[in-house]
Amino acid sequence: MNLKTNLRTVLILVSVVAIVSIGLKLKPILMNYDNFNPEVVYKVNYDYFFKSGDKHTAVKTFVPYQNLRQRISEEKIVNDTTLTFIKDTLKNGNIKGVWNTEIANQYHAVKYQFVFEGKETRHTLPLRFDFISEKHKEHLQDYLLPTENIQSDHSNIKNIAAQLQEETQNDKEIIQNVFDYVAAIPSAPIITLTDALTAIEQNRASCNGKSRLFVAICRNLGYPARIKGGIILENTNKRTSHVWAEVLINEVWVPFDALNNHFAYIPANYLEIHTGDEFLITHTAGIQFDYTYHIDETHHISFLNMNSEEISELSSISLWSLVKGGVMPKNALNLLLLLPIGGLLVAFLRNIIGLKTFGVFLPVLIAFSLLHTGFVFGIVLFVVLILMVGLVSYPFERLGLLYTPKLVISLTFMVSLMIITTMIGIRYDILWLTTLSFFPTIILTIAAERFARATTEDGYKEAIDKLLQTLLATTICYLVLSWSWLPSVLIIFPELLLLIIILAVFLGRYIGIRWVEFYRFRPLFNESISK
Repeated sequence: MNLKTNLRTVLILVSVVAIVSIGLKLKPILMNYDNFNPEVVYKVNYDYFFKSGDKHTAVKTFVPYQNLRQRISEEKIVNDTTLTFIKDTLKNGNIKGVWNTEIANQYHAVKYQFVFEGKETRHTLPLRFDFISEKHKEHLQDYLLPTENIQSDHSNIKNIAAQLQEETQNDKEIIQNVFDYVAAIPSAPIITLTDALTAIEQNRASCNGKSRLFVAICRNLGYPARIKGGIILENTNKRTSHVWAEVLINEVWVPFDALNNHFAYIPANYLEIHTGDEFLITHTAGIQFDYTYHIDETHHISFLNMNSEEISELSSISLWSLVKGGVMPKNALNLLLLLPIGGLLVAFLRNIIGLKTFGVFLPVLIAFSLLHTGFVFGIVLFVVLILMVGLVSYPFERLGLLYTPKLVISLTFMVSLMIITTMIGIRYDILWLTTLSFFPTIILTIAAERFARATTEDGYKEAIDKLLQTLLATTICYLVLSWSWLPSVLIIFPELLLLIIILAVFLGRYIGIRWVEFYRFRPLFNESISK
């Protein structure tokens, strides 16, 4: 009796401490709540170095702007006092930064800094696009007419456009054909300007050639299209910018990057800087000029408008120091923190609902693997692995091999198969074959081996029933663990792990009837009620 009383007292004290600690951090967090929810944050520096000429010298560059998918903040400009700086907003919404000097033959260093917060944008195209009236076409002339580098009226472009339009049923199929045609052109790191015709003639192009060709074909087919320019942000220093295309579809500019195979999609780390077929940097001719983009990824909490130092000051009871100090990779920390959540969820499904699963943590690990592979593709991969592991295990089962050697054989077979499929994907440019990673594949292989073992011990009917219930538990875990904000909440509030332990204690003491048994024994309940 004393043991139960002491345990109850400890649980109450731990709960109070955890709740009070969480409450003390809630106020500053709610005050700094940010509904923009960026997926990535980068600190970006334009570093320009040049020597002014014999007379007036100017360096011009487009600077980023804000829109629904990106936010620019903490803008800072550092340069010597001999330079004057102005920002000019152009008619098309572009913003140009201009540095001027009248002092001749002098070296200058310019640093333009800002913080970029971005999130991905994904569009689902309708089968048919809204008709563009003649009135609206007048406002869209710039996006329908040919230019010097986008030769949409050239006979070669017309012929290709006509071929791509043949036997199509709707606008979506036409755009898909145009995208596939341009994406199939071999990529090459060509740093010189490549116009649409040259991309066809050389059958090789970088981002600027592919984007101009895509826009040219779209304009020839009557779809308003334009060039978009910016930088793909990565945690490195670089000198390369990037361009992609946009098509106006039902009054929305939809992005297409044929070089990186992004169809109606733009990743979170794409910094948009200018609209139109423009050079990112221009300067007075004949001067010495060099530049570098310094890019540093910043750890962040997606729903907080706070910098790293402010998050660290929230409380000493926080795991943010592990992330900020690089002690543990954020993905690894997220995995560790989500495991107890998933385990508690599976325990609830087993003890309260009554599901039968292959272990407690295996559905959680399968859910993690689905986060890597994608849900539909991961489920299909899981079913395929079950069939293949079954086929591989069958002859060794007949030989009477023990379980552990069979598992080694199955894992070796699946790793070999994964390497072969990856090589095939690289050889024939099949992107999805190159995205298989070892961690999710090994987890799915172990799950498939558990199924193969269950068929031997319990029979196919029982094994399939447990497999379906495991997949149901995996789906529920996937839906919960895919909440992007959940790991961040656990990093800020590690006290929640204490509450998980307390909830698990309550689950462990539950001795009531499981919910599925209400359905299973329904006739007995109905008979009891009638009496």
